[in-house]
Amino acid sequence: MFVPLILLLVLALLVIPIFPKKEMASVEVRPVVKDVPSPGETASGETYTQGGKLLGENLSGPKEPVNGSSTETSGSKLRLTVPRLDLKNVMVRAGSTQADLDREGILRLDSSGVPWDEGSNTFIAGHALGFEWTRVKYAFRDLDKMKPGDEIFVRDSEGNKYTFRVYDRMTVRPEDYWVTYPEPGRTLISLQSCVPIPTFENRLVVRGELVG
Repeated sequence: MFVPLILLLVLALLVIPIFPKKEMASVEVRPVVKDVPSPGETASGETYTQGGKLLGENLSGPKEPVNGSSTETSGSKLRLTVPRLDLKNVMVRAGSTQADLDREGILRLDSSGVPWDEGSNTFIAGHALGFEWTRVKYAFRDLDKMKPGDEIFVRDSEGNKYTFRVYDRMTVRPEDYWVTYPEPGRTLISLQSCVPIPTFENRLVVRGELVG
């Protein structure tokens, strides 16, 4: 009787991601927003393709590591610096699947924008934890510490620098895809992770606006 129970506990430990030193706090869930574009369409009426779902911590069991990314294209790599998170010049590749995120630890949703496109929303998802093979572990573990006025820096493949200033943060449900859409009149960057640890039932999103 006790042997099967011990075996189940061992198997459970093998699929649970690495835990950080402390938990991440969450803010009030914001389930709806007025005047957001419907899926497949921006506020200006242009076609917009989103990645199918928001990415998040995977507690159903680790996927096999995959080399490369089937969605990565030329110019899809960015370098991210976030002083508040102690991230400096971190390579951010493009991707769209849970396996991509589990491998990288941080990625740009490949159907979202890029900083040099005016009116875009560069949507970057990052694990709060990660697996043994994850390239950048704990990428957004401290995302809840970001405050209005904090700066986010992005460099493209040619070394051009884009500076964003944080102006908002929100907690939404996994199905609230509108957070990946552009916002009229602004060029944005959105950093997203999953909260709270260990359930990861919601998504914490920190938004910054391009200022230089």
